[in-house]
Amino acid sequence: MTRSRLVGLVLSIAWALFASGAKSQEAAVPDPFAGYVQFMSNYIGRGLAQSVGNPSVQGEFDYYSPSGFYTNLDGTSINWIDQVYPGDSVSIEVDGILGYRQAFARDWLWKAGVLRLQFPGRYVQQSPPTDQPNTTEVFGYISWKGLSARLNYTVTNAYATPDSRGSLYADLSATQPLRGGWSLGAHLGRREVRGMDTVTGKANSRLDYTDYKLSVAYAFRPDLNLTLAWTWTNANPSLYTLNGYNVGGHHFAITLEKDF
Repeated sequence: MTRSRLVGLVLSIAWALFASGAKSQEAAVPDPFAGYVQFMSNYIGRGLAQSVGNPSVQGEFDYYSPSGFYTNLDGTSINWIDQVYPGDSVSIEVDGILGYRQAFARDWLWKAGVLRLQFPGRYVQQSPPTDQPNTTEVFGYISWKGLSARLNYTVTNAYATPDSRGSLYADLSATQPLRGGWSLGAHLGRREVRGMDTVTGKANSRLDYTDYKLSVAYAFRPDLNLTLAWTWTNANPSLYTLNGYNVGGHHFAITLEKDF
């Protein structure tokens, strides 16, 4: 299947979900405290296999203030840093969000805030020297019923890429509940990396890619669901392959989630 047909497939499904007028769970007023645990066959983040084909576990805790301010804190097991930087021992990603959210009109919701992605662990000196991949982003988000859009902007270098401040990640997502506890999902994302590698002199834009996801989920009960997702990107395999594994290739992943 050609790239144009893949883009058309995702956009067609997203439009169908949008036209159906399904209500988004994101727009509902949340409880003050919430959280979940996910067990994943492969952790796919922004289109890339962050666990490099290995099983992963993620836990998140959320607090929503009646005033509109909210915070999220989550941790996820990963495998990619140790393979990119030999000698490092970093097996977890910890993300924290401080933001504000507000519902408006009918079925609309917007959010904005700061996201910190932290990768605690043991780092060794690399040659040439590299920074730790810790990254800070600001973001904006808006949703209406089953359709949502988000834009993340890095205010630091992105994941230890030199001179990459100002990089972007944008995504469009759509969901459609079906009968019997089933639902469908579609996602289209775009990563653009700013700047130039100060060591090689090459433009960081060579790391740009577009990612896609189609998914089907089944809810056994309101707090327990299973999702099967198919993801892929157009990322350059020569830049996104780790020990023979293309982290930006086609991946199927199963996720079991328990909400609290």
